[in-house]
Amino acid sequence: MEKERIELKDNGIIKVELNKEGEYISVSPKDSELFDRFVKGAMHISDLSDKIAKKIPEIEKQYRGKEDFNSVMEKAAAMSKENVMFSQEAVRTIDSIFGEETMAKYFRNIYREIPSFLPDADCITDFFEQITPVMEKVFGRRVDQLNLNKKRMAKYIPQDHKKPQGRK
Repeated sequence: MEKERIELKDNGIIKVELNKEGEYISVSPKDSELFDRFVKGAMHISDLSDKIAKKIPEIEKQYRGKEDFNSVMEKAAAMSKENVMFSQEAVRTIDSIFGEETMAKYFRNIYREIPSFLPDADCITDFFEQITPVMEKVFGRRVDQLNLNKKRMAKYIPQDHKKPQGRK
């Protein structure tokens, strides 16, 4: 019995190193959902940030003029709760884009010292500022590949299936 074998020429995987220990995430311009996950995730985190920006002044207004210890502590707890919810959702979102433990890898040096560490908004912003140029390169490769694939596939389209040209 004769066997044939085909295999992927180039898997297109790009390893993005996240820390000095060499931990990485893998991305590929061949992942047709990566662009959507990245854009939707970034938009989701931005929306969360906007919601918190509106909630914090509401909390401050609720406790305006209340200077007793319990009120001050309740206000701090309410503000902290909003920030924690933002951070937890942002970490979940980033991990859903790039894979589980992405943020743990990125902040490995902090997690080692503080296992319960939860990145704040500044940490999330720092991650996006560093990963965005990498993703732009990946997406650029994706656009290049799509253009190349169109050209490559054109040679497989039979001539008799091309659109009819208008009469002159």
